[in-house]
Amino acid sequence: MAIIDIATDASASALLSPPSGNVGGAAATTKAVVFFWAEWHAPSSPKGVFDTVFCTLASQQQGDGSDEVKFYRVLAEECPEVSSKYNVNAVPTFLFLQPDGSILDRIDGGEDVARVTQSFAKLASASSAVVTTESSPSAATTSEQQSPLNNNATDNATNTALTTRLQSLITSSPIMLFLKGTPTSPKCGFSRQAVELLTSCNLSFGYFNILEDEDVRQGLKKYSDWPTYPQLYVRGELAGGLDIMKEMAEDEGGLVSGLGLEKLPKQ
Repeated sequence: MAIIDIATDASASALLSPPSGNVGGAAATTKAVVFFWAEWHAPSSPKGVFDTVFCTLASQQQGDGSDEVKFYRVLAEECPEVSSKYNVNAVPTFLFLQPDGSILDRIDGGEDVARVTQSFAKLASASSAVVTTESSPSAATTSEQQSPLNNNATDNATNTALTTRLQSLITSSPIMLFLKGTPTSPKCGFSRQAVELLTSCNLSFGYFNILEDEDVRQGLKKYSDWPTYPQLYVRGELAGGLDIMKEMAEDEGGLVSGLGLEKLPKQ
């Protein structure tokens, strides 16, 4: 999804008066991420760490061929009306908006870059379904067309067990990398690069080889709403994939600072 830049209140009508509660007049299934920045604030200005993460998320959405989430980048001090509407008092500020314009999550200032990724994953996985009224099933509906209660119970138990297992894996180490292969024998270039980024910082991390467990491989994609590997988790929270790791590594302070890893153990 292309980023929509807003530099004046005059160009911000979509954010000031979204028709029927929808940002930009988008369809009822369209969510939005709104990023308020300032030229004097290096981390949120172009090429800064927050801008980099924002652009990476937008490009990944575009690469997926999805238009479910719109991305707005607002120059906060040049758009006082928009900033006032959303009570923006610091930069960066991120708003994660539901299709009806309500705020699912927000980040006001701070240096927690990883939280942007986490909040976006939360927004992307939130239901956009519109409640509709359907007619009652015909009496001719066969029993085979109906889901047996015992099957539902079995499916729910299986999903609960998998979720519990994923949560246990994610929190098994302060830094946890899910990759293809192992750190000493990665099975794809992306996984190899992720390992190199972590080891170059002398960070101790746990890992899980997703090639050895298809349930974890597919389940974690849904759990985190992150479709690709490797995936990096810090203190039980999704930090992102290789693109975000690389961008943070190139920023001032490097990967350790970008992910708030200063106090975690070194190798």
